[in-house]
Amino acid sequence: MSRSLLFAAFNEGVHRSMSGNHEAAVQSFDQVLAVDPRHFPALTGKAFALKQLGRTAEALKGFQRAVELDPSAPDPLREAALCQLELGEPEAAALLMERAVQINPTPGYREAAAVEVYHLGNALLTQGRRPDKARYRLARQVFELALELSPAYVEAAKALADVWEHLGDPTQQEHYTQLATRLRPATS
Repeated sequence: MSRSLLFAAFNEGVHRSMSGNHEAAVQSFDQVLAVDPRHFPALTGKAFALKQLGRTAEALKGFQRAVELDPSAPDPLREAALCQLELGEPEAAALLMERAVQINPTPGYREAAAVEVYHLGNALLTQGRRPDKARYRLARQVFELALELSPAYVEAAKALADVWEHLGDPTQQEHYTQLATRLRPATS
């Protein structure tokens, strides 16, 4: 495949993914990767499309391969961390996220990562069957990671207060309720 055809296949994958046709995007990225298995943008594009398809374990492998190819790129680390959270591995996720924010320490990057982590925590509690204690414990770890990434994140503190209520620890519930109150900006 010539350079221009490789570029065209990659662009087709991006277009398909952006239009929501993630299965076709994976096929386009596979065409690129068949010719150049080290094509970093195609590798991350394919992993992202797989993640959108709910094929999180496969997406994780793609992001991990991207990290191997370019350990200085923070986004594959962040995406791998989010995959680990979806797979119920908060400890592994925290390590990956820590590496990502070390590479890109800007406050906006940390805050964006915290928001993504927070939304995964909410999804744990709102999607599927009624949450049990195990899901609340996992959500606690996820919300703690969000608060670690962005210590002023009011919603994460409120979510932790709610989780601790369901886990039956009024001391922790009160701690996070007070933290959320202190973090809330004063109204005029």
